[in-house]
Amino acid sequence: MQGKQKLIDDILSSAKKTASAMIAEAEAEQTRELENLRKELDAAQAESLKLAQKSADDYYSGQVKLGDLEAGKTLLRAKQACVSAVYDGVREKILSAPDSEYLALLQKLITDVCEDGDEVIAAKSDGKRVNAAWIKKVNAAAKKKLVLSKEQGDFAGGVILRNARYDRDLSVDEIIAELKDRTIAETVKRLGL
Repeated sequence: MQGKQKLIDDILSSAKKTASAMIAEAEAEQTRELENLRKELDAAQAESLKLAQKSADDYYSGQVKLGDLEAGKTLLRAKQACVSAVYDGVREKILSAPDSEYLALLQKLITDVCEDGDEVIAAKSDGKRVNAAWIKKVNAAAKKKLVLSKEQGDFAGGVILRNARYDRDLSVDEIIAELKDRTIAETVKRLGL
């Protein structure tokens, strides 16, 4: 678990740096947009004052609010991209981990939830790593009888455990989705968003 936390902390640290740069860029864009909008609004106000002061004030106020809303949307999109980058980074870190770390993670996930007789469906990309010899090790660790399926899954990495009653999705994408559900608030906080 220490290694997993260190991996997450390293990724979060890296993502925080990236997030800061992205936020700074978004804030600069926001400032430019507001300056341009304010210039356009000032010109529109001067013209409108000739016709009716109240009409110009209403138009200016509405446009500033609209500009603020658009700038807020831009900033929100940048923040969402930062958060997504964190979890994409975690996903890539898992998928590119050395075999020993990757298989240790899969073994832990499988042994925590497997049932006797489960069929292990490995991702196509894991065909060489998740093999019969490795399944024997997992069987010994889990003290269960698991069988490696000849079927390979069309997902990025991880496994699916199948039995007569249900399938358990332990694919990397599902693991990341579950991690995101549990940690998104903390991630946003740590990124300072």
